[in-house]
Amino acid sequence: MKAGKTFFFIVFVFFVLGMVSSLFPKNGISVGSQQLYFPSLEDVLKKETIINISQKINEMEKSFRMNDSLIQAYQDSLAFYTKFFQAHPSRFYFPDNNWNFLDYLFEDLDSCKARKEIIHILHYGDSQIEGDRITGYIRQRLQEKFGGIGPGLIPAVQSIPSSAIEQTASENMGRYIIAGNFANQASHRRYGALGQVAHLDGNGLVSVVARNWKNTFENVKEFSKIRIYVGNTPANFKANLTLINGKSIVQKLDQRKQGLSVMTWNMPEPVKKFTLNLSGAAEIYGISVDGDYGVAVDNIPLRGSSGTFFTRIEKSTMKSMLEDLNVKLIILEFGGNMMPSIKKEKNVEDYKNRMIQQISYFQDLYPESKILLIGPADMSTKKNGKLQTYPMLEAAVQGMKEAALENGAAFWNMYEVMGGENSMISWVKNKPSLAAPDYIHFTPKGAERIAELFYESLMIYYDYYNFQKDHKQKIEQ
Repeated sequence: MKAGKTFFFIVFVFFVLGMVSSLFPKNGISVGSQQLYFPSLEDVLKKETIINISQKINEMEKSFRMNDSLIQAYQDSLAFYTKFFQAHPSRFYFPDNNWNFLDYLFEDLDSCKARKEIIHILHYGDSQIEGDRITGYIRQRLQEKFGGIGPGLIPAVQSIPSSAIEQTASENMGRYIIAGNFANQASHRRYGALGQVAHLDGNGLVSVVARNWKNTFENVKEFSKIRIYVGNTPANFKANLTLINGKSIVQKLDQRKQGLSVMTWNMPEPVKKFTLNLSGAAEIYGISVDGDYGVAVDNIPLRGSSGTFFTRIEKSTMKSMLEDLNVKLIILEFGGNMMPSIKKEKNVEDYKNRMIQQISYFQDLYPESKILLIGPADMSTKKNGKLQTYPMLEAAVQGMKEAALENGAAFWNMYEVMGGENSMISWVKNKPSLAAPDYIHFTPKGAERIAELFYESLMIYYDYYNFQKDHKQKIEQ
């Protein structure tokens, strides 16, 4: 058929269809039990409806695929967290397996910058954490993530060198410490959050300088907020803060005060050094050296201590300090010094009960903070001339774990994280060595390694906190 005839044929067909469509009843005609309809020309030519429906179907199918992807991602992530929380050696143990135990801490850490708030984490321990070991790494990583500078809470008189700061103090300032190898009992029980107190009667001086050693972490090299915690001060007690540029800022307590007083200096710019010239009589419970906001992790080592001394500290001063410091987490890392004296199950049970008392002390005194108990590292002793893990170490660790979980505290099993039985031998023999030849203490590299494992584990729970929050928001949207 020629093109002209084809064209006229198509026009004729549309004309006929149009005539039939216009003459055919819109309600159709009945043929038996069926109702027949003839589409209008408008319906025949209307393609937009089909296109729109097709698009909607495609979009719906696409949304199904997206949801499937999200569900799969959620399930995969949840499977990862569940596996870690239930089986990983570096996991945290929580009361009632409550994986959200630390959510309140993460919420505060996330918001401390916006609120211009300082959050303190107290890290108590024995000689394993001396010199800012373990604590320093954890502090640096947390401050990098959530903000903050400075070493945190320090004593007025420091007898153990630290990689974070250099301190000097007047010889006329007496130092009293409640427990450990340096124990020197005061005539009272007002030791404060550091478990130690300095006595001043007359004039005294405390100087603090940020170190710049090779192993000094960056965030402790400057600070902008300085607080001194004093008690039992007469009228006219003075504290004169002098900076490296010679500028002095004097503060004075006009009236006699029996309880805790806090004197605060806020620097317009971060500084690396300051000196406090003190005049009068006072008990000095500590100096907090921080930034304007963020997290502070306080290194509080008590060499030779087993961590059973807290119940001997007067509560009023301790509580006031914890409140002013805004403490959100208290870490108790002990147990190693008990191992030589733990010979049988009764010794384990006795130590467990004493640790329960320490946990209860903080919970009753300051319920605003969570408690995290850390058991001892693996420790080696010789039996028949051969090095092996202390015979009762695993039982002692289990006792500490029960003390925590049965009394509303968390537990981190450092012995398990290291590798369990006889793992200390491997840490000593590692190249470079991660533990000292005494088969008890970590080397600096080993301390950093165990701190890294702790921090990374903590961040798994922080990620889980955000994972749940993000998933909840997607559901609500």
